[in-house]
Amino acid sequence: MVGTSGRCRVSNDTAGGNELWLSILMPVFNVAPYLAETLASIAAQLPAAGVELLLLDDRSTDGSDAIGARICAEIGPAASLHRQAENGGVAAARNRLLDLARGDYVWFIDADDLLLPGAIAALHAIVMRDAPDLVLCDYRKQGRDEAAFTGTARRIVTNREALLHGLFARRRMHLWTKIARRNLWHDLRFPPLACFEDMAVVPHLFLTVRSHYYEPAPWIDYRVREGSLTGLATRTAGHFDTASNDALTAVLADIMTAVTAGLPAMHGDTRYCLAQFCAKEYTKIGWRLVSTRAGRMPWQSHRSGVAAALRGAARHVPTAPQIRELVRSGAVYASGSLGAPP
Repeated sequence: MVGTSGRCRVSNDTAGGNELWLSILMPVFNVAPYLAETLASIAAQLPAAGVELLLLDDRSTDGSDAIGARICAEIGPAASLHRQAENGGVAAARNRLLDLARGDYVWFIDADDLLLPGAIAALHAIVMRDAPDLVLCDYRKQGRDEAAFTGTARRIVTNREALLHGLFARRRMHLWTKIARRNLWHDLRFPPLACFEDMAVVPHLFLTVRSHYYEPAPWIDYRVREGSLTGLATRTAGHFDTASNDALTAVLADIMTAVTAGLPAMHGDTRYCLAQFCAKEYTKIGWRLVSTRAGRMPWQSHRSGVAAALRGAARHVPTAPQIRELVRSGAVYASGSLGAPP
């Protein structure tokens, strides 16, 4: 259903620019070659009032903290750098940034990505006009625009299942394409994972959303770099990170449990997208295990790990009734219950 119910307006003070309507939150750790350009892309768009930029350095060893402190001083009171007492990882950094944030909305941006021109102004227009709980945008990767969501665009939508359906259909869990009301984070924090913490939290966040707005335009330029946490966890060049992939297995089980409980009457096509998402992730775990160890050690030594990944995938393979429901989903979409088809 597309409509306007369930919306909560931004305060008049915020609309008038007297209060903070947005907090941009940025964990920083050893990104010295990228940080100045990232901050410049944000500083060029900051309005005179209403937006705060919070950096949290997680005990960088390459001078990132000095770069951040210098640029925050150049920007002025709207920007500030905070420091962790000791390195705690990105999840702990994000949790502290949430505690520090004061804006009506929060936007996590990675310290090695770029904010594309016009993004803050476009977000502000949506927030002032429609005041959704959540705003979604697209992104750019290596010069190509990529969709981060599947669903109704440029309209306020108040169907939670449509939101979850669009998330799992597109399979993009990164935080930087999702700007949410800060109050939705009140009882939600990142688990202490070295990676995949986005995936662990985003479905839970979406289960609290009453209204969303999807803007199919790239606001983030995602820069691929060596040494990123996701790359280290998923690379297949001779190393399999057992702990990270075990954590991913636990995250997938939690996602299935939480979404099934939160949407007990979900349609077959939504269940299909959820199952397909989990099955693909389990399959990737098995592939990473095989590709890193094949030919380097006896099959018996990693057979159990591959078998576990395949069992996980099999648990989420859509059943025949779910597939039949997917085939019939045109009628579901026609009824307006899930908005526009993917």
